Amino acid sequence: MDYLQTLEFRMASLQRKIRLLQDLRFFVETSSPEELAAFGDELRSVATSSGTTVGSVLTGLLGASAGQALPATEAHPAAEPLPIAGGGQGPATRRSALPEAALPEASAPSLSPSAATEPLPAAISVDTRALFEASMKAIPAGSFLMGSEASDSEKPVHKVALGAFRVCDHLVTNKEYSLFVAANPNWSRDRADPELRDESYLSDWSDGVYPEGKEDNPVAFVSFYAAAAFAAWAGKRLLTEAEWECAARGGLAGKKYPDGDQMNDKIANLAKQYRGTTAVKKFEPNGFGLYDMAGNLFEWTSDWFGPYSPGEAKDPSGPTFGDYKVARGGSWMSGAGALRVSARVDVEPQICGQIGIRLADGG
Repeated sequence: MDYLQTLEFRMASLQRKIRLLQDLRFFVETSSPEELAAFGDELRSVATSSGTTVGSVLTGLLGASAGQALPATEAHPAAEPLPIAGGGQGPATRRSALPEAALPEASAPSLSPSAATEPLPAAISVDTRALFEASMKAIPAGSFLMGSEASDSEKPVHKVALGAFRVCDHLVTNKEYSLFVAANPNWSRDRADPELRDESYLSDWSDGVYPEGKEDNPVAFVSFYAAAAFAAWAGKRLLTEAEWECAARGGLAGKKYPDGDQMNDKIANLAKQYRGTTAVKKFEPNGFGLYDMAGNLFEWTSDWFGPYSPGEAKDPSGPTFGDYKVARGGSWMSGAGALRVSARVDVEPQICGQIGIRLADGG
């Protein structure tokens, strides 16, 4: 992945964590001892990956504030390991949601993908639905080798069996996303829930309108939650990480890129050659008839990021919980290394950067 993009994702993640800590400090400084005691009791059941509780961590971080302190918390046993992609066990821990009553208005509630996938108004037009249907490509059931030896996060190479599913042949475009926003104003740039996206959401749009002349360019600066909401509105879903890699390989086995072992700016939008995104379907499709599986924009998958299992997996869907979602495919800013079909990137789900949306269904 391009180092500048890595820095961009990490900086946005750090800024969000700082805001959350600031909100928490405000709560500690303005709450009564009774409110703090109730809050501390709730935190006793929320474990971190090290087996300690969130309450004990916050006590260490915040200490006493304005003569008040969080109640002491007892040690908490290690949380139950969660299954990871491939059927194994990963380090992620099960988290208990805090009741809304325990959180003040100024603090940020816990986020859940379900918040962005609740039923949306059935306002998609027949013509728009037909457009997506016409763009869906069938991926047959079968097995493939997922991962590579190129990076620790891509190891081990393991066999994955998938049922048949379908994938949209192109990334969701600005024009298509504008139809979603028109039908669901709560996802407009100014009204979208700030807990489900960061400040960069649709940052290249102006007054609710996508950039002139770029109606066929893929929509960028959308969070995972926005991508999931769009997919639900369209009657589709996002690809799992395993489905994405299978689709990107285009039926080829053991190759680095969607079209083989070579990648350059003649067959994909990469390495800042075009100084931005290009219209979908500008470059040649892969063996499954899918465009831009490498370059143009990263693509959100539905999986939380976690290590692979060495065993054979059937229709894996990643860890049950996590802090980061998996993005795949590289962008117009990326070097060839980030465009490998096995390359993985972990991104906070609220981040809105050079990441787009590809629809799927079936499976």
